[in-house]
Amino acid sequence: MAGPISGRPIFQTLIGIVGSTTDASARLEKFSELVKSLVGSHDIPQLKDLADCMLAEETQFALFARPVLQQVAEQMEKLKNTELRELGLHILDKLRGRVVSFEEEDFLIRELLSDVFQAEGDWAEAAKCLAAINLETGTRCRTPLQKAEKYVKIAELYLEDDDAVAADTFCTRAAMVMHEVQDIPLQLRFRVCHARILDSKRKFLDAASKYCDLSQQTFGGQIATVDLLQLLKASVTCAILAPAGPQRSRILALLCKDERIRSVEHFEILHKMFMDRLIRGSEVKMFEESLLPHQKASLPDGQTVLEKAVLQHNVLAASRVYKNMLLPDLGLLLEVPAERAEKIAAKMIAERRLNGYIDQRSGIIHFDAADENLQQWDRHIRNVCNEVNSVLIKVKEQSAMKDN
Repeated sequence: MAGPISGRPIFQTLIGIVGSTTDASARLEKFSELVKSLVGSHDIPQLKDLADCMLAEETQFALFARPVLQQVAEQMEKLKNTELRELGLHILDKLRGRVVSFEEEDFLIRELLSDVFQAEGDWAEAAKCLAAINLETGTRCRTPLQKAEKYVKIAELYLEDDDAVAADTFCTRAAMVMHEVQDIPLQLRFRVCHARILDSKRKFLDAASKYCDLSQQTFGGQIATVDLLQLLKASVTCAILAPAGPQRSRILALLCKDERIRSVEHFEILHKMFMDRLIRGSEVKMFEESLLPHQKASLPDGQTVLEKAVLQHNVLAASRVYKNMLLPDLGLLLEVPAERAEKIAAKMIAERRLNGYIDQRSGIIHFDAADENLQQWDRHIRNVCNEVNSVLIKVKEQSAMKDN
């Protein structure tokens, strides 16, 4: 035993308990009373010394280390947050390399520490605390529900810290056991987590689709209406930020059919996009203020996601009104230089999100305004005309036979 530990007051108290009786249960009861007394008096230095004595090598307290530390871990929630953090970090440091022997105690302390870090807004540390828990290969078998709940919680904490990569790692781990989980609220948290990861990675089209799907499910009445409305709002935001094109148009149509959509913030912009109407820069300022930091991030070309989405939408809106127009006029309509307008339109045409072509010699963009509905209508008219012609030919043939 190292000299400094044997010289601490708590060491003599522990020696006294061990020497007071040979009955193991009586000793454990006295150790338990000691822990409760130290926690009750908020004596953190003594509690740290107690942990040091129990975890020191080659001491007569080794047999009592696990039950005593379990008592400490169970009583720690009675401490103030600052005290709990100080004691918890100290014990975890002493347990380093020996967690296999103290898995349950490590689990309890990490959960409490995570709660403290969450209360302080330190999401990264809260996530790291839980992420260090061994859920897969430990001596204690965890149920799929326990694993899923912990992995989803870790992913949620990393998302609060805007770390979508780490969140995705733990969301993937949760996905491996979610098929065995029947808990509806946890399933919703997992699916929302997946949608938020897509949102954080700026995959707004996929995120809008996931949010929209979640917002339209009732989950047997287990999810509050206000939470479903929040998911609908998230879907609206992502749909507005998504790249213009046929896929986004389908999501806009789904959202506009929802009877709750008029009560959602930013419905006006969503409706304009659905109706293929032009959106002016002044109209998106209020919407921009409601965006999260990752949604305001600038792209490599210098423009924000919102600017790009609105510009692409306005190109599509222009294609619904004009058959063709000069590129400088398109620039004026989009409120950008003609060169930039040409690049935006050219990219959309190349990605088959805009029907048309650009005549660079004459500086004119030509739009192919025919959409699928009009083409289908034309086919119906053509079929009717063909049928009428067939009937007419048969009538003429019958008339000719009668004349003969």
